[in-house]
Amino acid sequence: MPKTLRTVVICIIAEIMNFIFPEFFYHGLKIPLFFDTIFTVAVVFYCGLLPALCVSIGYNLINSFIWVCNKDVSDPFIFFYSICGILIVFSTWLIARRKDEFRISPAITILYLVLITLVSSFCSIISSGIIDYFHYIYYDVPDMMNPIKSFTESFVHHRFSLPVACILAQIPISFADRLIATFAGYGVYRLCERFIERRGL
Repeated sequence: MPKTLRTVVICIIAEIMNFIFPEFFYHGLKIPLFFDTIFTVAVVFYCGLLPALCVSIGYNLINSFIWVCNKDVSDPFIFFYSICGILIVFSTWLIARRKDEFRISPAITILYLVLITLVSSFCSIISSGIIDYFHYIYYDVPDMMNPIKSFTESFVHHRFSLPVACILAQIPISFADRLIATFAGYGVYRLCERFIERRGL
């Protein structure tokens, strides 16, 4: 299969899976995490920066459209969370582009993945917290964000200012989500790599 076509197919599959996983884990199993960047991380490792950006931005565009059409929510801030996705992709790619070094040993692999988790978590926490602040001021927060909303309200109740509360509330959810997405995304990448090499695709 030509490289460009293979990349397009991988990106389409990743986009679909980015919608299936939140539906299964968040709505089905009621786990209060997002699970919407696992396959974006896999694309970063396998295809590089540009395809992963396309997957990330595409997800937020489609997700915003779904909110407007199916859930009758007219909220421009939903798409603004694409900024978080873009920062996650960039921060992951900065480290993941050295993926040959990941193969030195399992310990090195884990250290690199933890580093990606920490850097991408920081980017996600700060950017999401800022967006949340303006989101809370101008719009009702969608149900999808209820876990973070409850944390935010708890911090506000303890007399933290709203901007600080929005950032602090992101820490447990975003860190846990980035940790799972980073390790799972790398695992998906390695599985795909082995499958495609064996099939000669």
